[in-house]
Amino acid sequence: MSLNGELVSVVMSTYNGSSYVAEQIESILNQTYSSLEIILADDASTDNTFEILKSYAEKDRRIITCQRKENAGYNINFSEACAKATGTYIAISDQDDVWELDKIEKQLKKINEDPNNILVHCISARFEERSQPHLGSIKKMNFFRGNDVKSFYLANYVLGHAMMFRKSLLEAALPFPANVYYDWWLSAYACTMGNIEFVDEILVWHRMHQTNATGAAKPKILFKEQTKSILPTILDIPNIPEEDAEFGKELLSRYQHFSGEFSWPVFWFLFKNSLKVFGHKKRMFPWFSYLKHSLRYARASTLA
Repeated sequence: MSLNGELVSVVMSTYNGSSYVAEQIESILNQTYSSLEIILADDASTDNTFEILKSYAEKDRRIITCQRKENAGYNINFSEACAKATGTYIAISDQDDVWELDKIEKQLKKINEDPNNILVHCISARFEERSQPHLGSIKKMNFFRGNDVKSFYLANYVLGHAMMFRKSLLEAALPFPANVYYDWWLSAYACTMGNIEFVDEILVWHRMHQTNATGAAKPKILFKEQTKSILPTILDIPNIPEEDAEFGKELLSRYQHFSGEFSWPVFWFLFKNSLKVFGHKKRMFPWFSYLKHSLRYARASTLA
């Protein structure tokens, strides 16, 4: 596929990924859309991951490698790596996934259906080496489309390794804040600049194993503390509609005044606004599920 030669920057963060990184690099190199810049940014691996990256760079001019001297974590590493991207579009890659060979092509087609589309994502299906792919949960998801930033006040529903976005979003969103996961930040920011669209196909196979770098890197934190940390940063994004900003400030206030083991003010606010904050899953009995979620997130002991 040719899109007037528009360059797509694929950005991958690696850390001790020698077991699987070669398979993912191969799936990127063999994409049906070939106008690629592939940035492989190693976060001070202690195994031979960087040697593998360099060996591929020696064989393909599209590949750029870099390595940090000290481990900084994937959020900072992605921020620094994305800053090196020169493409018109940027696609994020995990080190241990496998892409369908037409992923870039199909996401480019979708993002260019409307000039207001600033970010697109696709289905990411989980798999393990010796078991069937986890496909059942996909049918239960309402994959996000639109530009309602309120949907990202409590959680993120657009996975980084499944997204592609325009350079204009990256320029506005850099550097990624230290206290917000990079994909959550990009998704919320995208809502203030245009539309998020969705390709309703499995284009990413997300490998699950005991040493997943991103999952293992996320610390356990109380949900109320996560909200008090992340929501103020999201509310600082420019151009959030005034009504949405006021909604976010009221939600934040409820969590900032959270006291005791259970907060009735948090519960009532979440329950009456369930359609705005809990719309990511399809439900046979939605209001029962909204009640359950509202109760959960109003408990002091709930982990994020």
